[in-house]
Amino acid sequence: MKGKSILIALVLLIGQATSLLRAQLNPLGICYVEVNNSNILNAGSYTLQNSNKQLFDVAIIFAANINYDVSKSRAYISNNNNVTKVLNDVDTYVRPLQQKGIKVLLDILGNHQGAGICNFPTREAARDFALQIAHTVYTYGLDGVDLDDEYADYGNNATGQPNNSSFVMLLQELKAAMPDKLITWYYIGPATTRQAYNGDNAGNYINYGWNAYYGTYNAPSIPPLANSKISAAATWIQNTSASTLSTLATSTKNDGYGVFMWYDLKGTNAASYLSTGSNILYNENTQLSGQLYTWTQGASCDPPLGLEVTNVAGTSAKLNWTSNGSQTYNIDYKAANSTTWINLATNYSGNNINVNNLALSTDYDWRIQSNCSSTLKSTYLFAPRFNSGSGCEIPAGLKSENFLGTTTKLSWNAGSATSYTLQYKTAAATTWTTIQNITTNTYNLQNLTENTNYVWKVQGVCSASTVSAYSAEASFNSGFAPVQSPGPRSLSFNGSSHYLNAGQFNLSGNALTFEGWVKVNAFKTAFPNISSVIGIEVGDNNSAILRFGDAGLTNNKLQFILSFGSSQIKLNSNTGLNTNTWYHIAATYDGTAMKIYINGTLDASAAASGNFTANGILYLARNYDNSRTLNGFLDEFRVWKKALTAQEIMNDKCNIASNSAGLEANWKMDEGSGNGALDATSNTHFATLINMSNANWTTDVPCNISLSTKDNVLEKGNNVYPNPVKKGNDIHFVINDRSASEVSLYDLSGKLIKKQSVDKDKITINTQALSSGTYIYKVESKNDRIIFSGKIIVE
Repeated sequence: MKGKSILIALVLLIGQATSLLRAQLNPLGICYVEVNNSNILNAGSYTLQNSNKQLFDVAIIFAANINYDVSKSRAYISNNNNVTKVLNDVDTYVRPLQQKGIKVLLDILGNHQGAGICNFPTREAARDFALQIAHTVYTYGLDGVDLDDEYADYGNNATGQPNNSSFVMLLQELKAAMPDKLITWYYIGPATTRQAYNGDNAGNYINYGWNAYYGTYNAPSIPPLANSKISAAATWIQNTSASTLSTLATSTKNDGYGVFMWYDLKGTNAASYLSTGSNILYNENTQLSGQLYTWTQGASCDPPLGLEVTNVAGTSAKLNWTSNGSQTYNIDYKAANSTTWINLATNYSGNNINVNNLALSTDYDWRIQSNCSSTLKSTYLFAPRFNSGSGCEIPAGLKSENFLGTTTKLSWNAGSATSYTLQYKTAAATTWTTIQNITTNTYNLQNLTENTNYVWKVQGVCSASTVSAYSAEASFNSGFAPVQSPGPRSLSFNGSSHYLNAGQFNLSGNALTFEGWVKVNAFKTAFPNISSVIGIEVGDNNSAILRFGDAGLTNNKLQFILSFGSSQIKLNSNTGLNTNTWYHIAATYDGTAMKIYINGTLDASAAASGNFTANGILYLARNYDNSRTLNGFLDEFRVWKKALTAQEIMNDKCNIASNSAGLEANWKMDEGSGNGALDATSNTHFATLINMSNANWTTDVPCNISLSTKDNVLEKGNNVYPNPVKKGNDIHFVINDRSASEVSLYDLSGKLIKKQSVDKDKITINTQALSSGTYIYKVESKNDRIIFSGKIIVE
């Protein structure tokens, strides 16, 4: 009887599937809905007048994003406030469409953070993102995913450029992770020329694809996908003219394409316009058969980042994330081969939690959701899959620091292993370099290539027969080798292609200062009249910018912009600046007001409150694109995670201690050569010179003041000798403090020249490689406390 019941159920399912196929239109109707401003339910409000069939077979939620978690070198799915609203209430916004036979997909596209479908460096990274998509689709009961290779800004955040394997690997892993779901493709971007890899084609995994250029008729080539699965037409509803729509529909019908794509369905009655196409495609008018739905914006609530598993010990593990003190979290986990999530904690406060009773050597998934209030939750963020292991702990907490061009310090949490095996390679390489028998949880990599992206991983060795799995991969950029400053310098920019990329910053919070010196050769005279100085600009809901000009603002006036929620507050200066003149400019936010200072004097202010959002690539002399670059000079630029007072701005316009509280980055721009502006702080936010050369370093500077440092009185037992020291001889450091960790030498511009670990009470530093001059030394503890410091002269 049981077998008979199963057979009957299968027959019914096949019958339902057949009925659904028969109900679909030919060509299939695809409809994108911009949920930032329109209700996706409107996709179900249009039917054909005679047959009463739904006009749209597929509705696409536009759009989620591919963001990049720099702390973990990981691409992840980010849902903005409106996508979050839809997914967190699928019973209201998705199920009614599905009940009408409409498939609902989630579109995923880049977000200017360097992550996209074409630059996954490894199959592991592609599989991780494919699993995130599959978990999202199954968790929210969607029918599939739409892939869109736009706005990635490949290379940002040291992510790497598109490669030939990424797209196909992603599709292979995606189909394996969700074999019963749709995969569609908005045919655009680098993926279009990277469809084949290792004898396999992207089209083997894609159900449908369509032209991405509205108002045009251009069939995508996605071998071996047949014309019945392709839309050569692309229609922007009511923006594509009715005559063009008629031509697109006629060509589609005549050429036998089986898909017709419509974009941007809004909440106004479009039946008449839609009929222009449906009359040709289906010989029927379109009618508004359901109500039109309005839309109100969803509220912002983001899941935490920094997802990582540590202390993996066979039957237990610790789940970690970067917490926000004002939020609680819901955490679930499951075995990878299970479809049922197990709740581990609800409304949990903290940044880690232990999970126990795991099965040995078993793959597990976990997910986390923020509770921003009693009624507002984020969507789930799905963590990388982990294996519970054999009982030998998998190394975690991978950290890279001290990026000195050819050397980088790596470290990880000390676990149960007695030794470690480390593997590393350039991000572009296919072969790993292996280093075995590392007996501590730190290692200094040597002989690296300057300003190059690397990936690395670590394995624990507990015994000759028991080793852990390798950790998840981490990445770093090797940075730039320290240079001896020739004296005060600045950087010049041509206003068209020159700028600095300072990498990923998360400045979000309730306090900020941008400050530095600027001299403009010429302000922009073409729309939008913007000359960028410094900032992050991901979108209206994610920005912190200081620039000159704007549409409607005089091109020589400063503008300070911060994002609060889904919109920006813009503060304009009252004073217009002159060309060919150095000015010290500063913009501050203290939680109650935004302010602009010019030459230390308050020029403009505006009330503002709450937390702003600014998390992305920070540029100097550019924002958004090259049309907004600066034609002029920058010098001594700083970013603070605090609001400076007017007195602080006035006192320290030309110089500041590199360890000042709240100082996040300080580009003194005194290198005088090379491809990087180094960060004088310990945060190593080096800024890469883009399209620039040594000719961009200039002696035109606003400050000619040498670094002023008062020697600390040496405590009893501490000594530095000889001073002065003859070039080529050793400097001797006698250190009477067991907490001492490092000795660092800086030139008078504050640039790090040499660093050496302290492993005994007497160490020496040879001066052969140093130029003659005055240097600053610092002896610091492991927690960055300065034990003593002073000046030393090399003769």
